[in-house]
Parts: sequence; C-alpha cells; structure tokens
Amino acid sequence: ILYGIFYILLSIGIVLFLFANENYVDKKLAKWKEPLLEKIFNKYNLNKKNRKILTGIIDWFQTIFLAFIIFLLLVVFYIGNYTVPTGSMYPTIIPGERFFAEKVSYKFRAPERGEIIVFKEPINNKERYTKRLIGLPGEYVQIKNNTVYINNQKYDNGVIYYNDNTLIGNNTWKVPQKGDYIKLEDGIFLLNGRLVSLDYLRDKIEDNSELLDDIEIRGAQFLLNGNILTGPIYDREVLYELIKGNTVELDSDYYFVLGDNSINSKDSRYWGFVSEKRLIGRMLLRIWPPKRIGIVK
Repeated sequence: ILYGIFYILLSIGIVLFLFANENYVDKKLAKWKEPLLEKIFNKYNLNKKNRKILTGIIDWFQTIFLAFIIFLLLVVFYIGNYTVPTGSMYPTIIPGERFFAEKVSYKFRAPERGEIIVFKEPINNKERYTKRLIGLPGEYVQIKNNTVYINNQKYDNGVIYYNDNTLIGNNTWKVPQKGDYIKLEDGIFLLNGRLVSLDYLRDKIEDNSELLDDIEIRGAQFLLNGNILTGPIYDREVLYELIKGNTVELDSDYYFVLGDNSINSKDSRYWGFVSEKRLIGRMLLRIWPPKRIGIVK
C-alpha cells in the first residue's frame, strides 16, 4: 500500500511537471530567481542587452537542472539502463547489448517463473547480474538429464541445463522462503585459494568477519527446518551466522536463477539463491544494437 501511494504521488508530480503549462516548480523557483536577478542587475549596473543574456543563461541552467532531476527520478524508481558483458544468457542476450529494465512491477507483485531479472549478486555484493528466474520460494528444484524439475515435474523451456561439477549436482534443493529456518551442518570452503573445513573456517571467522569476502563454497550441507536439503545463501549477514553454527530464521523469500547459456553461466547451481531484497527489476526492452531492438523474452 505504501509503495502504491508513493508511486502514485511521484507519477502525478512528474506528469504535472512535464505537461502543465505553468507548473508548480517554475512558480516556486521564480520567487527566488527574480529577486536574485534584480540584485545582480543593480549591483553590476547591467544594461538591457546584458540583462537579457544573463536571464537566458540562468533559465538554461534551470532547465538543465530540472531535466536532470526528472531523469534521476526515472532511473532510480522506474527504469534502468543495463548491459550484459558476458555470454551467460546467450543466445537470448548477446554480450554488449543494452537494455531497459523496469523497476516498478516487483514492488506490487512477486516475480514470475521465466522472467529475466536483474539483481545485485550475493557473492561480492557489487555487480549486477542478469539471469532467468526458474525456482520460486518454497519449491523443490532438481536438475537431472539436462532438464530442470520443479516439485518433481519437468520444466521444459528448451534449454539444456548442466549440473556436473556444480553445488546442486543431482541433489534436490528446496528454495528458501520467508520464515524458514536454515542451518549449515558441514562443508568444504575455499579461503584465499586454500581448501578449508567448516571447523577451521569457524575458528578463523570468529576473530575476523571480513574473511567472508574471501570465501567460496565448494561443498556444503544446508538444511531448512531441520531436515530439508537446500543450497547456500551467500548474503553476508546470514552466512556469518551459519558459519558460526547458529540457526537463522529467514526474513526474506529467495529465488533460484539460471543462465540460458548453461555451460557458460555462474548461477544458482554454483552460489545458491537470490534474496528478494537483491532484486532490482525485470529485463524489458533491448535498445542496442538497432537491428535487435525489441522486447526481451
């Protein structure tokens, strides 16, 4: 409801600003602009010609500034401009192509299977990834015979999904959902290029939580609600507690994502789930190159 009210008010404000003949912002700005100009005119004794030039310059800067504010609002709250630098989504997305992703719909509804989502990756917590959403919160996901199975039902979208040498392997994972309890029972980790056990990592991380940035999970047993096998969660606040041996109650839903170019994609098979808190938007429109402009599916 709050999101709805916010977006309604914001949208009305932008529309009024763009299309009203004498908008509210111009009237407010005029109250301080005109006295300021008058002071400058009098101080420097400007003639009529110079006054006109200075007024035009200030009006120009005002227009540029307000246009930048509108652009910033649109980018932050409505739509983002992204590129995909890798081939993880080939042939759907070719490296170097540019896209618009809309940021509004996930504020009002849950993501749907098959959508291409943009999210902040959980490993280094820096880059934006683009993958296809496959598993929804609470579902059971498995990959066998190069095919994804959701709740033991074959999900055939025409893509071959490999599972060799991945964390999921032949296992069935339950996608975590809000309210689930997760615990790390055992595992093998890569720490600064060295394979270490959970016990070793637990001792090290107790004194230095920054080691979380240097951890890669190579094999681990995560359990939901005491006995349901699942994959890893890399979110730092959760992983830290799990490595320490604590059971964590999850405060978010999670999603299982895969790249269309399965043989060349680092995705949920390797690093687990994406929290709903990391979702940025839904890939919508390809804008470059010109010959491939169109809706992305």
